Amino acid sequence: MNINTIVTQMTILLLIMIVGFVGAKKNIFNDEVNVYASNILLKIGIPGLIISSVKNGSPFTGNELFNVLGIFAIFVIFTGIVSKIIVEVLHIQENKALWQFMILFTNAGFMGLPAIQAILGNQAMLYGALFLLPLNCLMYGYGESLFRKGGFSLKKFMNGPMIASVIALVLCIFNVKLPYILAQTCTYIGNVTTALSMMVIGAGLVNMDIKELLDVKVWAFTIFKMILLPLFYMFSLSLFHIDPLIENTLILIMCMPVASNSSVYAFMYGEDATLASKAIFFTSVSCVVTIPIVFILHSL
Repeated sequence: MNINTIVTQMTILLLIMIVGFVGAKKNIFNDEVNVYASNILLKIGIPGLIISSVKNGSPFTGNELFNVLGIFAIFVIFTGIVSKIIVEVLHIQENKALWQFMILFTNAGFMGLPAIQAILGNQAMLYGALFLLPLNCLMYGYGESLFRKGGFSLKKFMNGPMIASVIALVLCIFNVKLPYILAQTCTYIGNVTTALSMMVIGAGLVNMDIKELLDVKVWAFTIFKMILLPLFYMFSLSLFHIDPLIENTLILIMCMPVASNSSVYAFMYGEDATLASKAIFFTSVSCVVTIPIVFILHSL
């Protein structure tokens, strides 16, 4: 992979985040706008982006699609096991569910898919969309149950990106090419995703107190989450000699910031929501630097 491309694209994404940050300072973005924009992204923009990735029919042949899904499912289960082991080895007791959730899940949909498209292209974006299927199963099945101590929410499980991923999967299975008008509609809808998602993330950083930057514990977690853990997954994937584009897609997803659901669940279930917010802030800002670092080390 071309490191210059990664650095260039991450710089562009950073600049768009800064636009959102400045917009929030000028009160163009506020809490109400961010909520509306997030809903637009999750319920319209990202689904459009996912479906547009298969507008020209399936790029897969034969059993390749199911092989890819199998790889993703195994990887998701593997990451779940790793997060459980890490929490147990470190003897984490306070906010145990939150730490495990933050180690396990990244912002794969909201930030991951736009970043994958910008850095790796549409083919990788389709891989990212397919990866959401087993990842969402884990997040809304196992992940939320960490906080709730059991139970399952079908409504939250069948969210916009999940439904769009299922539709994309069906289109791939039957190799359906969308009519031009419908394909372009999905493309135009999906095109709002990258810029808007980065601006919303940038706007969300405006309320962070500068004093929070002195939290050594969160700094240590950020280095572990954003550099050491992706490198571990990178080494693990290299043992199986899978397709380089699939490998790079998975690595890039694991380089994404902490999942935004972390703070939502922490607030809902009485865990430390401030800790979750700080982790989201640190990892969101640092990813502009850590992603190039990871892929530079990957190319050595």
